[in-house]
Amino acid sequence: MIGLTRLLEGSIDYAGLFPPASYSMEKTVEMFAKHRETPERWLLSRIVIPAKRLSEFEKFAAPLWPKSTSDNNDQMWRVTALVSSLDDPELERDLEQIDEFNTFYKKKGGTPVHIEAIETKATDSEMIAELIELIPDEYEAWVEIPWDKDPRGMIAALGGFDVGAKMRTGGMTVNAHPSPEALAVFMEAAAATKALFKATAGMHHPARNMSTSLGCEQFGFFNVFVGACLAFHDLAKGEKLVKVLSESDEKQFVFTAEGLKYKDYRLTLKQIMEARKKFIRSFGSCSFDEPVADLNRLGLIRLGETAS
Repeated sequence: MIGLTRLLEGSIDYAGLFPPASYSMEKTVEMFAKHRETPERWLLSRIVIPAKRLSEFEKFAAPLWPKSTSDNNDQMWRVTALVSSLDDPELERDLEQIDEFNTFYKKKGGTPVHIEAIETKATDSEMIAELIELIPDEYEAWVEIPWDKDPRGMIAALGGFDVGAKMRTGGMTVNAHPSPEALAVFMEAAAATKALFKATAGMHHPARNMSTSLGCEQFGFFNVFVGACLAFHDLAKGEKLVKVLSESDEKQFVFTAEGLKYKDYRLTLKQIMEARKKFIRSFGSCSFDEPVADLNRLGLIRLGETAS
């Protein structure tokens, strides 16, 4: 299923520390290491760790790291570090810890681990401008932007800068879940600004579904990734995009050797790859097993087989 592989390769930012999994650091790194050894590892991207917990991460993860790697080796553990917001005095220390961590392992040689990305939060456009100045250029930078007020001005503030827009698409309460309309507005604004886009929380399954534990609907990763590809290529806007994001029939998403199909929409492999590179990067999930199990249930992958 080349279309599926191109859509979801390196798509899952593993966030086992966070709800609803809420694993300990020890279990989180053990699970990440385990997932990295499976044939389904092609779905994995980075592990998400708060900068304040880097020492704890190092304590439990170091015994699991490869003994020797090159900078471009697939065996390297790649990390996204979460830092404090601009109005928190701890932000400066968070950034120092990240720099110290990377510097230590670079000097040590073999580089088994590297913090590649930094994520933070902002509440207004002025804060974004200051954060852009603070985060070193060597890191992939992401800013979580609230969706419960019009996000378009804040997203526009990212224009011209190599900083991505992150949207929270779920949580532990009903009110933490945006509507398809809210997601469409955010997604279209990011595409128009030519900002990278990612989403986090609530996407354990392929298509939109009802969470019986929370009593609300949650997005699927097919909804978000296919919708993002269509938005990036200006193929679906407004109500048309909302319908893609609202789709609850996972079998409407069809993957082929040429790309993918969703109802009357078609995306070629080239279009998918361009959207993944320039727009939709990943989604945060505290579960790796659930997405994998669903893809297997749908017959899109076979457990234990390497993706084509």
